[in-house]
Amino acid sequence: SVFDASAKSPQGLLFGSSYHLGNFDECVAIEDPGYNGVTIEGQYCLATIKWRQKHETKKIRTGRGETLRWAVCVPSACHAKSVANFVSSVLAHTVSNTTTVEVSERDCYTRRPLAITSLDVAYLSLILLFVTVLFFSTLYETYTLYYGNKKESLISTLIISFSMINNMKKIISTKQHNTLGLECVSGIKALAMIFIIAGHACMFIASGPVMDADAWDRLVRQPANAFMLNNTLLVDTFLMLSAFLFSRLLLVELDKRRGRLNVIPILIFRYIRVTPAYLVVILFYMTWLPKMGEGPLWQDRLLLEQERCMASWWTNILYINNYVNTDKMCMFQSWYLSVDTQLFFIAPIFIYSLWRWRKFGPILTSVALFISLIVPAIITYRDNLDPTLLFYAKEFTDIISNFYFNEAYIKTHMKTIIYFIGILTGYILHRIQTENYQFSFMMKTFGWMTGLVLGVVSTFTVTIFYQEWYQYNALEAAAYISLHKLAWGISNGWLIIACATGNGGFLGKLLTWKFLAPFSRLTFCAYLVNGIVELYYVGELRHPLHITFFTVMANAISHIVLTFFLALFLCLTFESPLHGIEKILLRMFARPVLSDNARKEVSSSAESSRNTSQSKLDS
Repeated sequence: SVFDASAKSPQGLLFGSSYHLGNFDECVAIEDPGYNGVTIEGQYCLATIKWRQKHETKKIRTGRGETLRWAVCVPSACHAKSVANFVSSVLAHTVSNTTTVEVSERDCYTRRPLAITSLDVAYLSLILLFVTVLFFSTLYETYTLYYGNKKESLISTLIISFSMINNMKKIISTKQHNTLGLECVSGIKALAMIFIIAGHACMFIASGPVMDADAWDRLVRQPANAFMLNNTLLVDTFLMLSAFLFSRLLLVELDKRRGRLNVIPILIFRYIRVTPAYLVVILFYMTWLPKMGEGPLWQDRLLLEQERCMASWWTNILYINNYVNTDKMCMFQSWYLSVDTQLFFIAPIFIYSLWRWRKFGPILTSVALFISLIVPAIITYRDNLDPTLLFYAKEFTDIISNFYFNEAYIKTHMKTIIYFIGILTGYILHRIQTENYQFSFMMKTFGWMTGLVLGVVSTFTVTIFYQEWYQYNALEAAAYISLHKLAWGISNGWLIIACATGNGGFLGKLLTWKFLAPFSRLTFCAYLVNGIVELYYVGELRHPLHITFFTVMANAISHIVLTFFLALFLCLTFESPLHGIEKILLRMFARPVLSDNARKEVSSSAESSRNTSQSKLDS
């Protein structure tokens, strides 16, 4: 049985097949009484075999040829070092001394009873407490609805804020209470999150066990797939929406209060609004997630993620994990919240200057935008960085250890371009709506032509960097990293302004489609839970997947559906109830410093700023 469960001679190496997983379930199910009454249990080990490469002047980024994962089933008494020596001795007779073999304790798995810690018990108790409160709150609302004696007291409102009936109504409602013409934002958020999740799915599928890794390299060279490869722009879209909504709504409040506005409550409640659900998911990573499955790569992915969360959870809730302990980041997509929070806290300076000084404000923000264009370009040129995050499969086996992701992509100073464009977009729309400016036919035509050209160019030019003939040029990379974000920001800015002023046309109708509103409300929770779906998929995968466009898209669609189902559960159990409590607190404590518009602004801007990717997604 031990021999039968192990991988035999590797097949398809020239085809890019680098995962030879044997039969995981057969191996871990072995329980042989053996001799002398000593039970022999199966232990599944996944060895990493590295071919010794000759020195080459050019780094090869495609394929998987230099690394092989080979499953070996051995008795549970064998240590990882012994397994490595065994595999090395076998290879010595076949490929001579041309390989190195690595096997860590995390690479070996034996089925054991769950080890429950005090943190596991505490987290489970918290979940059960919430479930109990939800159950009785739902019963209470059912009673009040049936007998028609609903009360408007503070206690009643607090109880109903936990009711699943109340929260489900809010989530699935297609009504949008928006007086500023910003309904299209919901559509942009929903569609962007769907494609971000699909991009994450593609990334985990391609970097996981596949039979033909070269197929992914062929797919990324096709311009038709550019939209999925430029998933980073969709993450930037969320960052822009966050800045846009904060800018637009805060300008309205500044007008109403004539500039006398205390932003401290806004910043505090923004933190309160985002952190609880975020912390619930982090604790799930630290406790029960690694215990909820098994598979060839489960230890390698899920246990590693747990260790990182145990080490760096505090950087997440302080929103500094894109600069501190980046090599131990908990939740690969969590960098987005840190970037958004850091920029959210400095945004009032620029928004107030735009409101206070008609000339100096735009100049100050434009200077900040110019600096945000120059800084990424200089860093990219100085360090010979990629022009953007390029999705080469073998570099994303562990995205946290990807050099570009860790050292450039997740940094706030590399992301400020799109945020300042969002602030300026909010300011421009504020001026247009308050001054009742009407676009001429020529202006609308010019705006749509410019927006479409910039959007298409910024999306599809990324395929150039995947072509076999492309030669890296630091100056080109430096220009691209800033200019393609600027082009994308301008394109999205026009789309938002056009839709908000009734000039959206077909796209405006699509983005204001009521069906997208419920998905828009779930984007934050979808962003939080998407990593669970991706890690679970790759951790439990028993056999390599054959990559085709159809299989990748079919899996991506299933990941989207699963992510939104989990998002609905998280939203009903934690996010919506806590949002209800936050509204009560705002009414009780924020009234002296915030008007009704300000309280709405806190919720709306926080709701936008907490959404992503990257993903989310992204990321």
